[in-house]
Amino acid sequence: MGWLEMDEREKINSNNGDGGGGVNVGLVYPVMTEEQIQILRHQIVAYTIICEQLVQMYKSFTAQQHFFEMELINPSCDPSMALGAHKISSRQRWAPTPTQIQILENLFIQGSVTRTKQKIKEITNELAQHGPVTESNVYNWFQNRRAKSKKRSAQLQKYINEDKNTQKEINPNERILNFLSSERGLILQA
Repeated sequence: MGWLEMDEREKINSNNGDGGGGVNVGLVYPVMTEEQIQILRHQIVAYTIICEQLVQMYKSFTAQQHFFEMELINPSCDPSMALGAHKISSRQRWAPTPTQIQILENLFIQGSVTRTKQKIKEITNELAQHGPVTESNVYNWFQNRRAKSKKRSAQLQKYINEDKNTQKEINPNERILNFLSSERGLILQA
C-alpha cells in the first residue's frame, strides 16, 4: 500500500460529513513499507559503524593531543627516544643530561675551550657517552654560556657602579651577595 493511497483514504474519512474531524479507529495503516523498513535497517547499521569509527578516531586524536601536550611540557620528548633510538629530531630542542651539563660547566670554568672544530668534535664525542648530542648543540651551548657570563658580569659591574654612586660603605663581598640575591628575587638584609 503506497503513501498516495493512504492520503486519499484519510481525506475520504475526514470528509464523512461529521465536520471533518472523523476518525476511523478500525482501520490500521502501515507507516512504512517493507522496502523502507529494510532501507532504515541498513541505515542504522551504517550509522552504528560510523559511530564506532568516530569513537576510534576520537581516541586516536586524544592520544595524539596528549602527546603534543607532553611535548610542550617537555620539549626533549621524542617518540623515537621512547623506542630506544638515540636520534635528535631537527625540530626538537636538545635537553642535556645532568652529567653532560656538569662536563660542559667544568670545561667552561677551566676556560680551555677554543672555537676549533676539532675541539668541539672531541667534546661532542665525550658527551655522546652520556646521551644524545650534536656538534651544533655543543657549539651553541658554549656560545650561550659565554653570552650569559658576559651579561652577568655586565650586570654585576653596573650594580657595583651604582653602589659607588650612592656612596654606601659596603664590603665588596656583601655587594656580590646582594647582587646575586637580588638577581634571584631574594632579599638579603645586612
